[in-house]
Amino acid sequence: MALEFQVLGAIAPLAGPDLGLDHAAMGQLLGLYWLPGIFLALPAGLLGQRFGLKRLGLASLTLMALGGLLLAASWNYPTAAAARLVEGAGNAILSVMISAMVAAWFRDRELSTAMAIVFDSWQFGLAAALVVFPPIATWSSWHGAILAATLFCLVAGLLVAAIYHTPPTGDARPSARLPGREKLLGRAGLLPALAALVWTTYNVGQIIFLTYAPPLLAGRGMPLTEGARIVSLSVWIAMLTMPLGGFLADRSRHPLRLVVVGAAGSGVTGILFALGFEPTLCCLAMSLLIGLPAGGILALPTGAVAREDVTWSLGWFMAVYYVLVTLGQFLAGYIREYTSDQTTVLFGAALLLATVPCLVPIRLLQRRPLAA
Repeated sequence: MALEFQVLGAIAPLAGPDLGLDHAAMGQLLGLYWLPGIFLALPAGLLGQRFGLKRLGLASLTLMALGGLLLAASWNYPTAAAARLVEGAGNAILSVMISAMVAAWFRDRELSTAMAIVFDSWQFGLAAALVVFPPIATWSSWHGAILAATLFCLVAGLLVAAIYHTPPTGDARPSARLPGREKLLGRAGLLPALAALVWTTYNVGQIIFLTYAPPLLAGRGMPLTEGARIVSLSVWIAMLTMPLGGFLADRSRHPLRLVVVGAAGSGVTGILFALGFEPTLCCLAMSLLIGLPAGGILALPTGAVAREDVTWSLGWFMAVYYVLVTLGQFLAGYIREYTSDQTTVLFGAALLLATVPCLVPIRLLQRRPLAA
Protein backbone atom coordinates (compact mmCIF):
# COMPACT_ATOMS: atom_id res chain seq x y z
CA MET A 1 0.00 0.00 0.00
CA ALA A 2 2.71 2.48 0.99
CA LEU A 3 4.87 1.68 -2.03
CA GLU A 4 2.00 2.24 -4.43
CA PHE A 5 0.91 5.45 -2.72
CA GLN A 6 4.36 7.04 -2.38
CA VAL A 7 5.80 6.04 -5.76
CA LEU A 8 4.09 8.99 -7.43
CA GLY A 9 5.43 11.43 -4.84
CA ALA A 10 8.91 9.93 -5.14
CA ILE A 11 9.06 10.40 -8.92
CA ALA A 12 6.96 13.58 -9.15
CA PRO A 13 9.84 15.70 -10.57
CA LEU A 14 9.97 13.29 -13.55
CA ALA A 15 6.30 12.32 -13.95
CA GLY A 16 4.85 15.81 -13.48
CA PRO A 17 6.47 17.51 -16.50
CA ASP A 18 5.88 14.46 -18.71
CA LEU A 19 2.17 14.50 -17.86
CA GLY A 20 2.02 18.29 -18.13
CA LEU A 21 1.07 18.76 -14.47
CA ASP A 22 1.90 21.56 -12.03
CA HIS A 23 2.39 21.13 -8.28
CA ALA A 24 -1.31 21.63 -7.52
CA ALA A 25 -2.30 18.89 -9.99
CA MET A 26 0.29 16.50 -8.52
CA GLY A 27 -1.09 17.22 -5.06
CA GLN A 28 -4.55 16.37 -6.38
CA LEU A 29 -3.28 13.03 -7.75
CA LEU A 30 -1.77 12.23 -4.35
CA GLY A 31 -5.04 13.16 -2.65
CA LEU A 32 -7.22 11.23 -5.10
CA TYR A 33 -5.66 8.02 -3.77
CA TRP A 34 -7.67 8.53 -0.58
CA LEU A 35 -10.93 9.77 -2.11
CA PRO A 36 -12.62 6.35 -2.71
CA GLY A 37 -12.23 5.55 0.96
CA ILE A 38 -14.84 8.18 1.78
CA PHE A 39 -17.46 5.97 0.13
CA LEU A 40 -15.97 2.48 0.49
CA ALA A 41 -14.45 2.26 3.99
CA LEU A 42 -17.64 1.72 5.97
CA PRO A 43 -19.22 -0.69 3.43
CA ALA A 44 -15.88 -2.54 3.25
CA GLY A 45 -16.11 -3.43 6.93
CA LEU A 46 -19.57 -4.87 6.44
CA LEU A 47 -18.64 -6.68 3.22
CA GLY A 48 -15.61 -8.21 4.94
CA GLN A 49 -17.91 -9.67 7.57
CA ARG A 50 -20.19 -11.03 4.83
CA PHE A 51 -17.62 -12.48 2.39
CA GLY A 52 -14.55 -12.97 4.59
CA LEU A 53 -11.54 -10.77 5.27
CA LYS A 54 -9.13 -12.84 3.20
CA ARG A 55 -11.33 -12.95 0.10
CA LEU A 56 -12.00 -9.23 0.15
CA GLY A 57 -8.34 -8.51 0.86
CA LEU A 58 -7.31 -10.39 -2.28
CA ALA A 59 -9.91 -8.51 -4.32
CA SER A 60 -8.55 -5.20 -3.04
CA LEU A 61 -4.96 -6.11 -3.99
CA THR A 62 -6.19 -6.97 -7.47
CA LEU A 63 -7.81 -3.53 -7.76
CA MET A 64 -4.56 -1.89 -6.67
CA ALA A 65 -2.59 -3.80 -9.31
CA LEU A 66 -5.07 -2.84 -12.05
CA GLY A 67 -4.85 0.81 -11.02
CA GLY A 68 -1.05 0.62 -11.13
CA LEU A 69 -1.11 -0.74 -14.67
CA LEU A 70 -3.44 2.05 -15.75
CA LEU A 71 -1.22 4.67 -14.10
CA ALA A 72 1.87 3.32 -15.87
CA ALA A 73 0.00 3.70 -19.18
CA SER A 74 -1.30 7.21 -18.41
CA TRP A 75 -0.50 10.12 -20.71
CA ASN A 76 -2.39 13.04 -19.15
CA TYR A 77 -4.18 14.18 -15.98
CA PRO A 78 -7.58 12.47 -16.61
CA THR A 79 -6.05 9.03 -17.18
CA ALA A 80 -3.71 9.41 -14.21
CA ALA A 81 -6.62 10.57 -12.03
CA ALA A 82 -8.71 7.56 -13.06
CA ALA A 83 -5.80 5.26 -12.24
CA ARG A 84 -5.32 6.81 -8.80
CA LEU A 85 -9.03 6.36 -8.07
CA VAL A 86 -8.85 2.65 -8.95
CA GLU A 87 -5.73 2.27 -6.81
CA GLY A 88 -7.43 4.18 -4.02
CA ALA A 89 -10.49 1.92 -4.13
CA GLY A 90 -8.29 -1.10 -3.55
CA ASN A 91 -6.38 0.73 -0.83
CA ALA A 92 -9.59 1.74 0.96
CA ILE A 93 -10.87 -1.82 1.15
CA LEU A 94 -7.49 -3.27 2.07
CA SER A 95 -6.95 -0.74 4.87
CA VAL A 96 -10.09 -1.91 6.64
CA MET A 97 -9.32 -5.57 5.97
CA ILE A 98 -5.83 -5.27 7.44
CA SER A 99 -7.12 -3.54 10.58
CA ALA A 100 -9.88 -6.13 10.99
CA MET A 101 -7.43 -9.01 10.52
CA VAL A 102 -5.14 -7.66 13.21
CA ALA A 103 -8.03 -6.83 15.56
CA ALA A 104 -9.37 -10.38 15.17
CA TRP A 105 -6.04 -11.81 16.35
CA PHE A 106 -4.86 -9.26 18.91
CA ARG A 107 -7.80 -7.24 20.27
CA ASP A 108 -7.49 -8.78 23.73
CA ARG A 109 -3.70 -8.83 23.90
CA GLU A 110 -1.18 -6.21 22.86
CA LEU A 111 -3.34 -4.48 20.27
CA SER A 112 -1.24 -1.29 20.32
CA THR A 113 1.93 -3.28 19.68
CA ALA A 114 0.33 -5.20 16.80
CA MET A 115 -1.07 -2.04 15.21
CA ALA A 116 2.31 -0.34 15.57
CA ILE A 117 3.93 -3.21 13.66
CA VAL A 118 1.28 -2.89 10.94
CA PHE A 119 2.03 0.81 10.58
CA ASP A 120 5.74 -0.06 10.62
CA SER A 121 5.24 -1.77 7.27
CA TRP A 122 3.61 1.41 5.95
CA GLN A 123 6.65 3.38 7.14
CA PHE A 124 8.96 0.88 5.48
CA GLY A 125 7.08 1.29 2.22
CA LEU A 126 7.30 5.10 2.35
CA ALA A 127 11.03 5.02 3.05
CA ALA A 128 11.72 2.32 0.47
CA ALA A 129 9.80 4.29 -2.17
CA LEU A 130 12.07 7.29 -1.62
CA VAL A 131 15.17 5.15 -2.02
CA VAL A 132 14.12 2.63 -4.69
CA PHE A 133 11.87 4.39 -7.18
CA PRO A 134 13.84 7.56 -8.11
CA PRO A 135 16.82 5.49 -9.37
CA ILE A 136 14.46 3.16 -11.27
CA ALA A 137 12.72 6.16 -12.86
CA THR A 138 16.08 7.77 -13.73
CA TRP A 139 17.47 4.53 -15.17
CA SER A 140 14.38 3.60 -17.19
CA SER A 141 11.41 5.98 -16.91
CA TRP A 142 8.74 6.97 -14.42
CA HIS A 143 6.51 4.36 -16.09
CA GLY A 144 8.99 1.66 -15.06
CA ALA A 145 8.89 2.83 -11.44
CA ILE A 146 5.07 2.57 -11.43
CA LEU A 147 5.25 -0.97 -12.85
CA ALA A 148 7.75 -1.95 -10.15
CA ALA A 149 5.30 -0.78 -7.46
CA THR A 150 2.50 -2.72 -9.17
CA LEU A 151 4.60 -5.88 -9.04
CA PHE A 152 4.72 -5.61 -5.25
CA CYS A 153 0.89 -5.60 -5.14
CA LEU A 154 0.80 -8.87 -7.06
CA VAL A 155 3.44 -10.45 -4.81
CA ALA A 156 1.51 -9.32 -1.72
CA GLY A 157 -1.63 -10.99 -3.09
CA LEU A 158 0.21 -14.28 -3.51
CA LEU A 159 1.54 -14.08 0.05
CA VAL A 160 -1.90 -13.34 1.51
CA ALA A 161 -3.42 -16.24 -0.44
CA ALA A 162 -0.73 -18.65 0.73
CA ILE A 163 -0.22 -17.60 4.36
CA TYR A 164 -3.12 -15.77 6.02
CA HIS A 165 -5.81 -17.69 7.92
CA THR A 166 -8.49 -16.70 10.41
CA PRO A 167 -7.89 -17.01 14.17
CA PRO A 168 -8.56 -20.55 15.45
CA THR A 169 -10.81 -19.28 18.23
CA GLY A 170 -12.65 -16.74 16.08
CA ASP A 171 -13.82 -13.40 17.41
CA ALA A 172 -17.02 -12.06 18.93
CA ARG A 173 -19.96 -11.65 16.63
CA PRO A 174 -19.43 -8.32 14.92
CA SER A 175 -22.44 -6.41 13.72
CA ALA A 176 -23.10 -6.83 10.00
CA ARG A 177 -25.57 -3.98 9.88
CA LEU A 178 -25.07 -0.27 9.54
CA PRO A 179 -25.10 1.51 12.92
CA GLY A 180 -28.04 3.72 13.79
CA ARG A 181 -27.91 7.42 14.53
CA GLU A 182 -27.72 6.83 18.28
CA LYS A 183 -24.54 4.81 17.93
CA LEU A 184 -22.92 7.17 15.44
CA LEU A 185 -23.58 10.14 17.73
CA GLY A 186 -22.64 8.22 20.88
CA ARG A 187 -19.32 7.11 22.26
CA ALA A 188 -18.98 4.22 19.79
CA GLY A 189 -19.24 6.63 16.85
CA LEU A 190 -17.53 9.72 18.24
CA LEU A 191 -14.38 7.97 19.44
CA PRO A 192 -13.44 6.50 16.01
CA ALA A 193 -14.23 9.84 14.32
CA LEU A 194 -12.01 11.76 16.73
CA ALA A 195 -9.32 9.09 16.43
CA ALA A 196 -9.47 9.60 12.65
CA LEU A 197 -8.88 13.33 13.15
CA VAL A 198 -5.80 12.58 15.27
CA TRP A 199 -4.57 9.98 12.77
CA THR A 200 -4.98 12.49 9.94
CA THR A 201 -2.97 15.28 11.55
CA TYR A 202 -0.23 12.81 12.48
CA ASN A 203 -0.14 10.86 9.23
CA VAL A 204 -0.63 13.68 6.72
CA GLY A 205 1.99 15.76 8.50
CA GLN A 206 4.45 12.93 8.03
CA ILE A 207 3.45 12.28 4.38
CA ILE A 208 3.91 15.97 3.56
CA PHE A 209 7.36 15.92 5.12
CA LEU A 210 8.43 12.84 3.17
CA THR A 211 7.02 14.24 -0.09
CA TYR A 212 8.25 17.84 0.01
CA ALA A 213 11.41 17.68 2.15
CA PRO A 214 13.58 16.09 -0.61
CA PRO A 215 12.70 18.83 -3.16
CA LEU A 216 13.40 21.41 -0.43
CA LEU A 217 16.92 20.01 -0.03
CA ALA A 218 17.29 19.86 -3.82
CA GLY A 219 16.40 23.55 -3.99
CA ARG A 220 19.26 24.21 -1.57
CA GLY A 221 21.74 22.57 -3.92
CA MET A 222 21.60 18.93 -2.87
CA PRO A 223 20.99 16.18 -5.51
CA LEU A 224 17.42 14.86 -5.33
CA THR A 225 18.48 11.24 -4.73
CA GLU A 226 20.79 12.26 -1.87
CA GLY A 227 18.06 14.42 -0.33
CA ALA A 228 15.61 11.53 -0.56
CA ARG A 229 18.07 9.25 1.22
CA ILE A 230 18.56 11.76 4.04
CA VAL A 231 14.82 12.31 4.49
CA SER A 232 14.24 8.55 4.52
CA LEU A 233 16.37 8.42 7.69
CA SER A 234 13.32 9.79 9.52
CA VAL A 235 11.59 6.52 8.71
CA TRP A 236 14.23 3.78 8.95
CA ILE A 237 14.99 4.25 12.65
CA ALA A 238 11.31 4.98 13.36
CA MET A 239 10.60 1.40 12.33
CA LEU A 240 12.33 0.36 15.57
CA THR A 241 10.62 2.93 17.78
CA MET A 242 7.09 2.14 16.51
CA PRO A 243 6.86 -1.34 18.06
CA LEU A 244 8.51 0.12 21.16
CA GLY A 245 5.83 2.81 21.32
CA GLY A 246 3.08 0.22 20.96
CA PHE A 247 4.71 -2.00 23.59
CA LEU A 248 4.88 0.89 26.05
CA ALA A 249 1.30 1.96 25.25
CA ASP A 250 -0.02 -1.54 26.01
CA ARG A 251 1.65 -1.38 29.44
CA SER A 252 1.01 2.26 30.31
CA ARG A 253 -1.85 3.70 32.31
CA HIS A 254 -1.65 6.84 30.14
CA PRO A 255 -0.85 5.70 26.59
CA LEU A 256 -1.87 9.03 25.04
CA ARG A 257 1.13 10.70 26.68
CA LEU A 258 3.34 8.86 24.21
CA VAL A 259 1.28 10.36 21.39
CA VAL A 260 1.81 13.85 22.80
CA VAL A 261 5.58 13.41 23.14
CA GLY A 262 6.02 11.86 19.69
CA ALA A 263 3.77 14.23 17.75
CA ALA A 264 4.93 17.44 19.45
CA GLY A 265 8.60 16.47 19.17
CA SER A 266 8.22 15.56 15.49
CA GLY A 267 6.45 18.83 14.74
CA VAL A 268 9.21 20.91 16.34
CA THR A 269 11.86 18.89 14.49
CA GLY A 270 10.05 19.47 11.18
CA ILE A 271 10.04 23.22 11.82
CA LEU A 272 13.79 23.18 12.51
CA PHE A 273 14.37 21.21 9.29
CA ALA A 274 12.37 23.71 7.23
CA LEU A 275 14.27 26.61 8.76
CA GLY A 276 17.58 25.20 7.57
CA PHE A 277 19.02 23.31 10.53
CA GLU A 278 21.33 20.39 9.79
CA PRO A 279 19.01 18.04 7.78
CA THR A 280 20.65 14.77 8.80
CA LEU A 281 20.43 15.57 12.51
CA CYS A 282 16.81 16.73 12.14
CA CYS A 283 15.83 13.53 10.33
CA LEU A 284 17.58 11.38 12.94
CA ALA A 285 15.79 13.23 15.75
CA MET A 286 12.45 12.84 13.99
CA SER A 287 13.09 9.13 13.53
CA LEU A 288 13.33 8.70 17.31
CA LEU A 289 10.05 10.54 17.93
CA ILE A 290 7.68 9.96 15.02
CA GLY A 291 7.19 6.26 15.68
CA LEU A 292 6.00 6.53 19.27
CA PRO A 293 2.34 7.61 18.65
CA ALA A 294 1.30 5.14 15.92
CA GLY A 295 0.24 2.11 17.95
CA GLY A 296 -1.64 4.10 20.57
CA ILE A 297 -3.63 6.02 17.94
CA LEU A 298 -4.49 2.97 15.82
CA ALA A 299 -5.70 1.02 18.86
CA LEU A 300 -8.32 3.66 19.69
CA PRO A 301 -11.06 2.69 17.15
CA THR A 302 -11.17 -0.97 18.25
CA GLY A 303 -9.76 -1.05 21.76
CA ALA A 304 -12.37 1.21 23.35
CA VAL A 305 -15.65 0.13 21.73
CA ALA A 306 -17.89 -2.85 22.40
CA ARG A 307 -16.77 -6.05 20.70
CA GLU A 308 -19.82 -6.26 18.46
CA ASP A 309 -19.09 -2.76 17.13
CA VAL A 310 -15.50 -3.44 16.03
CA THR A 311 -16.23 -4.08 12.33
CA TRP A 312 -18.21 -0.96 11.54
CA SER A 313 -16.10 1.11 13.94
CA LEU A 314 -13.01 0.39 11.83
CA GLY A 315 -14.89 1.28 8.66
CA TRP A 316 -16.20 4.49 10.21
CA PHE A 317 -12.70 5.40 11.41
CA MET A 318 -11.25 4.90 7.93
CA ALA A 319 -14.14 6.74 6.21
CA VAL A 320 -13.61 9.89 8.30
CA TYR A 321 -9.85 9.56 7.86
CA TYR A 322 -10.16 9.37 4.07
CA VAL A 323 -12.27 12.55 3.96
CA LEU A 324 -9.69 14.45 5.99
CA VAL A 325 -6.57 13.01 4.35
CA THR A 326 -7.91 13.81 0.87
CA LEU A 327 -8.48 17.43 1.87
CA GLY A 328 -5.06 17.55 3.52
CA GLN A 329 -3.26 16.33 0.39
CA PHE A 330 -5.19 18.74 -1.83
CA LEU A 331 -4.35 21.62 0.48
CA ALA A 332 -0.66 20.69 0.58
CA GLY A 333 -0.51 20.70 -3.22
CA TYR A 334 -2.06 24.15 -3.43
CA ILE A 335 0.20 25.50 -0.70
CA ARG A 336 3.22 24.26 -2.65
CA GLU A 337 1.89 25.69 -5.92
CA TYR A 338 1.47 29.19 -4.54
CA THR A 339 4.31 29.28 -1.99
CA SER A 340 7.37 27.04 -1.72
CA ASP A 341 8.66 23.67 -0.53
CA GLN A 342 9.73 25.30 2.73
CA THR A 343 6.23 26.61 3.49
CA THR A 344 4.72 23.23 2.64
CA VAL A 345 7.10 21.43 5.00
CA LEU A 346 6.19 23.96 7.71
CA PHE A 347 2.52 23.17 7.07
CA GLY A 348 3.25 19.45 7.59
CA ALA A 349 5.05 20.24 10.85
CA ALA A 350 2.08 22.32 11.99
CA LEU A 351 -0.22 19.34 11.38
CA LEU A 352 2.01 17.17 13.58
CA LEU A 353 1.76 19.76 16.35
CA ALA A 354 -2.04 19.92 15.86
CA THR A 355 -2.24 16.27 16.90
CA VAL A 356 -1.80 17.32 20.54
CA PRO A 357 -4.92 19.53 20.97
CA CYS A 358 -6.95 17.01 18.96
CA LEU A 359 -6.34 14.49 21.76
CA VAL A 360 -8.23 16.56 24.34
CA PRO A 361 -11.82 15.54 23.35
CA ILE A 362 -10.70 11.91 23.08
CA ARG A 363 -9.38 12.00 26.63
CA LEU A 364 -12.64 13.51 27.85
CA LEU A 365 -14.69 10.92 25.96
CA GLN A 366 -12.65 8.02 27.34
CA ARG A 367 -13.68 9.01 30.84
CA ARG A 368 -17.32 8.29 30.03
CA PRO A 369 -18.52 4.72 30.62
CA LEU A 370 -18.77 2.49 27.55
CA ALA A 371 -22.56 2.07 27.93
CA ALA A 372 -23.00 5.80 27.40
